[in-house]
Amino acid sequence: MPAPEDLSREELIGLVAERDARIAAQDTQITTLSAQVSDLVEANERLVAKLARLEHLLSRNSGNSSMPPSKDDDPGRTPPEMPKRRAGGTKRRRGKQPGAPGANLAWVDNPTKRVDRFPQGHCACGHELAGATDLDVVDRYQQHEIPELSVTVTQYDQHQVRCGCGEITPRRVPRVPAPGRWGTAPTCRPSPST
Repeated sequence: MPAPEDLSREELIGLVAERDARIAAQDTQITTLSAQVSDLVEANERLVAKLARLEHLLSRNSGNSSMPPSKDDDPGRTPPEMPKRRAGGTKRRRGKQPGAPGANLAWVDNPTKRVDRFPQGHCACGHELAGATDLDVVDRYQQHEIPELSVTVTQYDQHQVRCGCGEITPRRVPRVPAPGRWGTAPTCRPSPST
């Protein structure tokens, strides 16, 4: 390329116009690239947040969250750290230890109700088991049930009597609040005339 001093005015104007066009195209490219970089930075930030959340979820186990122990074996899960045992200590199994007192309902010698249960259906030979010979009890268990609560409604009918002297007792029905009654005044219904 010749030196600028050797170029004519029209050639210099052409070079400047060409340079301005190149600069405008580069500005457009820079604006486009800048928008793309901005979009990539936002997408990267979203992916970093998502990755952190997934890592947090995968790090949860029965030892550091409310998850059940059955979920500790799922793929990708971090197993909970087991407490370190003391050196030389006894190794205990999980659950109730031999010799520990049980936590069940005590056997009752005189149950409220007894129910005999017999096998039903047919024997392997095809005979009906209803006519089979009873050989005695082979197993028993007790089931403790709490009866369903129900409300007992008691109606008190206040009578009045007439003495031989003609006096009527009581003359007036007392309004005494009953324990456990709802409301302030009793519901009074006239007694049926006889």
